[in-house]
Amino acid sequence: MRFQVLGPVVAHGEHGLVPLGPARQRTVLAVLLAELGRVVAFDELVGRVWGETPPQRASQTLHSYLSRLRTVLDGAGGAALVRRAHGYLVETDRGVVDLYRFRALSEQARRVDDDERAARLWDEALALWRGAPFADLDSDWLRRVAVGLEGERLAAVLDRTDVLLGRGEHARLLPELTAAVAEHPMDERRAGQLMLALYRCGRQADALARYRLLRQRLVDELGSDPGPALRDLQQQILRQDPQLTLPSTVGTPDASRPPAGRRTRPHRPAQLLADVPSFTGRTTELQRLDDLLPDSAGAPRPVVITAIGGTAGVGKTALAIHWAHRVIDRFPDGQLYVNLHGYDPQQPMPAEDALARFLTALGVTGQNIPLDLDERAARYRSELAGRRMLIVLDNAADVAQVRPLLPGSGSCLVVVTSRDSLAGLVAVHGAVRIDLDLLPSGEAVGLLRRLIGARVDADPASATALAKQCARLPLALRIAAELAVSRPDDTLADLVAELADRQDRLDLLDAGGDQYAAVREVFSWSIQQLPAEAARTFRMLGLHPGPDLEPYAVAALTEAGVDQARRILELLTRAHLVHRTDRGRYGIHDLLRAYATDLATTEENDQRRWEAEVRLRDYYQAAATSAMDTLHPTEAHWRPDRPATTAVLPDLTDPGAASAWLERERFCLVATAAHAAANGSSRYAVDLARVLYRYLSAAHLTEQLAINGHALRAAERAGDLLGTAHALRHLATAYVSSGRYAQATEHGQLARTRFQHAGDPAGEGLTLLALGVAQSRMGNHKQAIDDYREAVTCFGKVGDRLGEASGLANLAVVNAWLARYDEAADNNRQALAIYREVGSRYHEGLTLGNLAEVELRQGDYAAADENLQHALSIVQQLDIPITHASILDGLGRLHIHLRQPETATGYLRQALTLCRTTGERYAQSWTLNSLGEAAQLADRPADAVAHYTEALAIATETGTRPQQARAHAGLGHAHRAQGDTDEAWAHYEQAYAIYSELGMPDAEDIRAAIGRLDGPAGPTLEDA
Repeated sequence: MRFQVLGPVVAHGEHGLVPLGPARQRTVLAVLLAELGRVVAFDELVGRVWGETPPQRASQTLHSYLSRLRTVLDGAGGAALVRRAHGYLVETDRGVVDLYRFRALSEQARRVDDDERAARLWDEALALWRGAPFADLDSDWLRRVAVGLEGERLAAVLDRTDVLLGRGEHARLLPELTAAVAEHPMDERRAGQLMLALYRCGRQADALARYRLLRQRLVDELGSDPGPALRDLQQQILRQDPQLTLPSTVGTPDASRPPAGRRTRPHRPAQLLADVPSFTGRTTELQRLDDLLPDSAGAPRPVVITAIGGTAGVGKTALAIHWAHRVIDRFPDGQLYVNLHGYDPQQPMPAEDALARFLTALGVTGQNIPLDLDERAARYRSELAGRRMLIVLDNAADVAQVRPLLPGSGSCLVVVTSRDSLAGLVAVHGAVRIDLDLLPSGEAVGLLRRLIGARVDADPASATALAKQCARLPLALRIAAELAVSRPDDTLADLVAELADRQDRLDLLDAGGDQYAAVREVFSWSIQQLPAEAARTFRMLGLHPGPDLEPYAVAALTEAGVDQARRILELLTRAHLVHRTDRGRYGIHDLLRAYATDLATTEENDQRRWEAEVRLRDYYQAAATSAMDTLHPTEAHWRPDRPATTAVLPDLTDPGAASAWLERERFCLVATAAHAAANGSSRYAVDLARVLYRYLSAAHLTEQLAINGHALRAAERAGDLLGTAHALRHLATAYVSSGRYAQATEHGQLARTRFQHAGDPAGEGLTLLALGVAQSRMGNHKQAIDDYREAVTCFGKVGDRLGEASGLANLAVVNAWLARYDEAADNNRQALAIYREVGSRYHEGLTLGNLAEVELRQGDYAAADENLQHALSIVQQLDIPITHASILDGLGRLHIHLRQPETATGYLRQALTLCRTTGERYAQSWTLNSLGEAAQLADRPADAVAHYTEALAIATETGTRPQQARAHAGLGHAHRAQGDTDEAWAHYEQAYAIYSELGMPDAEDIRAAIGRLDGPAGPTLEDA
């Protein structure tokens, strides 16, 4: 007997179709086939057949359907409907159900190395589909399952296409791919396959046009660029990478590269925590999880959310991580993990922060991470499209926190752990929920046996009693076992008696029957065996707001020495009271954290707790200030003074050590600021944000926005005028970096007003610099010049030489755009002299690059080369990617002027890589335009068109008017070189209009270019 569910639900017997009865009866069978091999509870069947509002006699009707189906299946042979204690299942070989046959064939196709064999397997698998799954049935639950199955079909189609492309069938695939892309215009993987097919058919320009079209759609609808895989493919097409050519035409391919046509991903995150040592039991739950992967040859069920519920300490995370390691090979594209801290008393993680971390792990750079939650979720789903990944969402608070983190790809599997039932995930997303109970007594004793050893078998009764005293919670069992191991001379009976006495006394005091009372007493029992300093350290850990910590922070909390703190952390680790999260860093289970917080509240008075929190905050601010003083010493007067602290600080005098410390502590610093803001310490939140400004603004836009958002809200609540001004200024600069110039201007103007009211000329000057950059990039050059001149005046009032120089340097950039080269050179030289006077190497390198830009425009190539080489030597030492990119771009354009396009292209590609690493959108558009100029010089107009088009898209998205005009002008030149006069005229017209509007002299160059267009008379500006 064979069953079909990938289409209308049909059964085929030995003599033809088997009558399955009315639609509701077929729905019952379909549900059981969708859950083949698993017992479906009677109540579940009712809900899945009729939905949330079953008819009054649904139970009797369901019994009738089941009886009839049993008779039908028995009569046809080969399958049986079986009743179990709490439900029903269909017993049959998986190979007779088309769904499971499809999955088995798909997995075989993915595993074989022979493309011809893989193609046959894919064809056989996809031939099983006869339309939409369960097409003839009306069931909300089956419709949700069908959506996931359609995702599996899509993944199969895409994988089959990769195989066929690898076999050289690109010409045959073109109509199919063109239709698929038209139907799914935002699907990046389909677009990449069509681009590759077009390129292999000799249609490079069409392939690049497809990329431009998709990119524009993504920008318009999601506010983001294509993912790294598609960007890489576009670059390969631009440079006609031999790896895109079929191996049979280029000889033996490089063994270090994937075969042509096979999908590759530059980022394969592997974020799972280490597997749990001595994991014991949970056999039934592990089997249920295994059932989500239908069989050893099956593919993962699409977008399955396994909500592993259960009380604190019951082993939810341990089960999820242990099982994830068991099936890790099924997910070759990687694993994502995040602890959502849903029950952390300090700081549950917002979904947008989790998305930012996931996007970073998937290769999306800081400034390319959207700011809006919905946009981030959309970008996340785009990055996961078609990828086979395992995603673990640990300690979720509720459905609202989880829902934005669900992928849209049927190839991904999600495991969620939570104390909440997450009913919404089950009802709306078809999640399978596994509710963990306490460990069965035998498994609890088994865990004790693995951890303690022979003493358990020597006294099984005491071991059983100890397991009961630990409430059979794995966390408590591990702690008790460690205590037993540390006291080898005591019998288990002695330990049981001691703990029983403690719990009896607790019961007398706690008539309320707190469900955690027993396990907390296990914690207490363990902690009281510790030295006093270790016990105090443990309870002080409850005051730390960050996701993890290191010995210096612990030393600050407890006033201990760093070595002493390190020894205590190791002692607490051996006692299973903390755990290592990374080399030299430690975390604490949320139940233990809550217990530590309770201890700190009851055993430390308000004054001691307050002093400890102040010491920790002062430590973080002092260490962060030291790191920033090392990296940017001349900006120290723009930061708050380093607080006095008795805490020992790490050695951060080396730039590498300073950068590494900031990177490791980034999340703790933001969490500390957020905790301070939430608890009335607005000044601390503002000051820490000011300290971290330069570091975060360089590459960590998400954290820059987060910390200053906390600071702004806290300062507004406190009525802190100057604090709100600083937070608004930092937010303005973050919006400038992300290309959101209107928001930058709005926040900057508010900040300026507040600095004026507070009487802070330096703060006003810094704000005017940010406002000027926003105006300059929008092409409002007159306003930018006014802002920069006012900034110089503000800095002059307080004798801030670094600020004056920054105003002059920025003024030079605008004067250069307006072809006021003498003024620009003078501005740059004044700024350079001041930077050297105050010793700011960072600003010196930046200004040497700007001076070289002026010299390039004046035709003094020797001077430009000298200044660029000097600047390069400075920025390479400082490791500042965006400034490094600017200098490389300058060197590239120097070689364009020297008519050396290949050398220029080499510099510019390095620059573009750095720009994309930092995510700085303005710099990307600039360098892409430069690459277009190099390609034009090298007589590669098609490549030039591709670079200019991408530059134009970014500049249009961000509102960067000068770069829009530059891209239009470049496109005009490139289309003219290709003989496309009409297209050239259209772009020249756009360039002329923008340049004229901005008052830039480049407009005259465009007028001249229009006059050189081919044609009987050539279009004129007057014709426009």
